[in-house]
Amino acid sequence: MKSIISLVLTGSLIVNGLIANDVFVTEWLDSGPLQVHAPGFIKGPNIRSEEFGPAYVLSNAYLDLASLAPAEGEPFLWDNQEVQNWIVIRIPEGERLEIKPIRRAEYQIAYHAFYIESGGLNKYEMEVESPQIFEVFLQGKKLASSYKLAGAENANTVKATLDLDRGKFLVIVKSLYTRGDENKWWIKAKVSGKPLLGTTPECGMNIHHLLEGTKLGNVSISADGSLVMVNYSRVDKKSGDKSKWTEIKDVATGRIMQSFRKAGTTGYRWMHSGKKLYYIKPGKEGSSLWTYDFEEGTEYPVLEDIEELSGTEWSPDEKFLIYTISEKKKTDPGSALRYMDELGNRTFPDKSVGSLYKYDVASKVSTRLTFGDYSTGLNDISQDGKKMVFSVIRPNPTERPFTQQDMYLMDLTSGKVDTLWNDSPWSGTARFSPDGTKLLVSGGPDLFGETGRNIGDHPMANNFDTQAYLYDLSTGEIDPFTRDFNPSVLNATWHPVDGRIYITAIDEVYRRLYVYDAGDRQFSLISTMPEVLGSFSLAGKKLVAAYTGTSLGSYNRAWILDLENGSSRLFDDVEASIYRHVRFGHSGEWDFEMEDGTLIRGFFLYPRKFDPAKRYPLIVHYYGGTNPISKSFGGRYPADIWAGEGYVVYVPQPSGAIGFGQEFSARHQNNWGKTVAGEIIEGTKKFIEAHDFVDPEKVGCIGASYGGFMTMLLLTQTDIFTCAISHAGISSISSYWGEGYYGYWYSADATGDSYPWNRRDIYIDQSALFNADRINTPLLLLHGSEDTNVPLGESLQLWVGLKILGRPVEMVQVEGEDHWILIYSKRVEWHNTIMSWFDKWLKGKAGDWKTLFPESRL
Repeated sequence: MKSIISLVLTGSLIVNGLIANDVFVTEWLDSGPLQVHAPGFIKGPNIRSEEFGPAYVLSNAYLDLASLAPAEGEPFLWDNQEVQNWIVIRIPEGERLEIKPIRRAEYQIAYHAFYIESGGLNKYEMEVESPQIFEVFLQGKKLASSYKLAGAENANTVKATLDLDRGKFLVIVKSLYTRGDENKWWIKAKVSGKPLLGTTPECGMNIHHLLEGTKLGNVSISADGSLVMVNYSRVDKKSGDKSKWTEIKDVATGRIMQSFRKAGTTGYRWMHSGKKLYYIKPGKEGSSLWTYDFEEGTEYPVLEDIEELSGTEWSPDEKFLIYTISEKKKTDPGSALRYMDELGNRTFPDKSVGSLYKYDVASKVSTRLTFGDYSTGLNDISQDGKKMVFSVIRPNPTERPFTQQDMYLMDLTSGKVDTLWNDSPWSGTARFSPDGTKLLVSGGPDLFGETGRNIGDHPMANNFDTQAYLYDLSTGEIDPFTRDFNPSVLNATWHPVDGRIYITAIDEVYRRLYVYDAGDRQFSLISTMPEVLGSFSLAGKKLVAAYTGTSLGSYNRAWILDLENGSSRLFDDVEASIYRHVRFGHSGEWDFEMEDGTLIRGFFLYPRKFDPAKRYPLIVHYYGGTNPISKSFGGRYPADIWAGEGYVVYVPQPSGAIGFGQEFSARHQNNWGKTVAGEIIEGTKKFIEAHDFVDPEKVGCIGASYGGFMTMLLLTQTDIFTCAISHAGISSISSYWGEGYYGYWYSADATGDSYPWNRRDIYIDQSALFNADRINTPLLLLHGSEDTNVPLGESLQLWVGLKILGRPVEMVQVEGEDHWILIYSKRVEWHNTIMSWFDKWLKGKAGDWKTLFPESRL
């Protein structure tokens, strides 16, 4: 959003007098004079017929201004490793900053800097004067320049109109002093519009911190625990394109062993032994599978030019691999008609079937293992390489959840196939135990009938609440060992070294690491540094792991975990430079009890510069669906940014969410806000009562997707909110159920066995569209124009209804975006729209909203 609207360069006498609201720069961060030299061969014109002059010395890049964030006393390296320090110079208002030149230096430059803080979408007029030649930069981007020396007692003036969004921005004036200059070396600057100017880089978090710079992705550790694969990404602010790359680092030293920045792929995976990885590289004739051996320094293809290659998995002994080829259904390319024969046709319009193949490395023989009209998916290969477990999922449109799964065990020597289970309505994944006698299975509570259920008196389980089971291959006996374990399983790995099962799980508002000992049937929590785990990777042959994670006020980092002593060591802190000057507020946990005894947990954030004597506006953020909102950093609804903008943020976790036990998650079935709306309303009221620093007249709410549905529904039931925001909300459950790509599928666990023709109390009574006349709260509806999950019409139809009713409503459509707003420039605009709506209604600051939408009548 920040851009230069216009630039004007004039040569004039020093301007006297101030425009209204002008603020002189009275504090400067100054580098002091720095000697520079003219280049060689300066006699005569260059290839452009230009004569050499001082402007060429000034315009040389020198320091990387885009990465600078200077602070008082902070050192920086100058040419020849010379250490310089930033100093703060304070001058009286309206006076000039004078620089004392170095004696006998022919050319010398100096950097003069200050920060300008913008609390919204603000325009500022900036004016800089100096008799010397100079350049003006904002966040490292050159705005204007003066390359002509002024005469005696004169100065050149540069003016620029700036258009800034939220944040603190660095302005740098780089000036050049030439030996023999008859003027003193000085600059003067002023900014109109009552800006906040200063010399400290400390600030609250803003959207640029969240989106810009190098970002840490997932990590994966090699089988021997000596190398870590680290993924990174970085967005190009101009084009919006995101570049991704992979680096291999030494666990002991952190040294980069290999960078794949220019490789054209990031899909690298470790092999089962040594320091080897493999990856798929697309080509004109098909895709090829390559391996890379760090010890041998070799790279070679294993499979070459395989059409429709879509997945590969090596055997533990690396003697063979299983790969998948996707075969597409034959269609008439000239026809405009598309026959819809399955419920999933909209999601996958070009029907394809994945078949499994085995490739023997020594003989180079490839054998087809599966054939048919339905895809077969590899689950795992046994440690001895003799067996594989695979599954088939078939459509079943007349019975919830509208698919059926078969799980099979194949002897890879004979090709014999045994059926483990078939016609299961609910799907799971299976992996072999280290000794090959059992399967570690992940799936919902209903995967094996009622065996895995622990739902109290509720009639249906929430099958998003993933459980883990042990399946005995000799007896078929099933052990639902997580049934009484409240956290919801994300991933489970049976480690061959110590024989224990390591589980990452959603545990209320946290993501944690547990270990399960099948012998004594005990779960133990393993301490990790962040509150919310991100990626987690176990070394296959050593008790060591790598993981990433975040917490509120704590950005993404990577650690190495010693599983023998439980200690974690910081391994990658690449985002430190982005957040080194960001200051966060505090947070706390706050729970309350409903009348029926239900404990509703939650957390909240204080404003960054919290003063208990003041009253603050409140933002209530919720989801209300099957997942809790974790205490993680950033995200699309960044509580840390909102708190940095001076808001209290309260995040309740209503019933129906996973991670609190099966009884709690089962409440999601056939609810659609029936109890959840009351929990959010009750929680908001009690939170305000319990915290006297919250202004009860300035309370906003926001939710997205199912949370957007909750926003719409809440406004039909309460007037406690001053304003509200719904992103991609559902206004009519029936139209979402039938039109959204995943509506019928999600409803299998949100509206089990309930349909528009047999549950009017849900599909009509719980839909805001049919109760729109009860909505009086100012409502902002946000939606991506290409949303296939929750179609755009869900917001449009409620907007139409509220417009006809004359209610305060605004609709903002994000062009070209799906359910999530991902493109950099659109993400910034979308974020600023959210902040401007809250500022308008909760702070009484409508300027940003009018700047974005001047035609708005609200």
